[in-house]
Amino acid sequence: MKKIGVFYGSTSGKTLGIVDEIEFYLRGDDYEVYDVANGINSIEEYDNLILVSPTYGVGELQSDWENVFPQFKNIDFTNKTVAIVGLGNQYAFGESFVGAMKILYDAVTSQGGTVIGFTPDEGYHYEETEAVINGQFIGLALDEANQDDDTPDRIAAWLEEIKPLFQ
Repeated sequence: MKKIGVFYGSTSGKTLGIVDEIEFYLRGDDYEVYDVANGINSIEEYDNLILVSPTYGVGELQSDWENVFPQFKNIDFTNKTVAIVGLGNQYAFGESFVGAMKILYDAVTSQGGTVIGFTPDEGYHYEETEAVINGQFIGLALDEANQDDDTPDRIAAWLEEIKPLFQ
């Protein structure tokens, strides 16, 4: 498996905590972590990517992601395999739960990338979200406000599923 680039944006520190958890389960694998607040120039060096973003407002990207998004949406993702992690609060923002995932997904797929790591939406209690296609989240959906006890198991199972799909 080629090296994995993990790119994240974090405002409150919860997303950074998720990235730490992802790193725990990636130990032994070849990967590098990048805070998008420092730019995304390195993203093109990777064929395998994990993108991590919380959702703010009504289904919007986190501010660091928003700042680099004009560059991000113009990256050629052809021959890249991408997995997405979204954080949100399914009760307080049930009408746009993990909506930032859909923004990243649309940019990646419109530029030729393959998105892996869809997960069932069972066990969540949101009203609606654009981040679900055919009953599955377009990545790993996490709710640290209401289901943080489930997070380690969800991350471990998800990484076990996606790692064989990376090139």
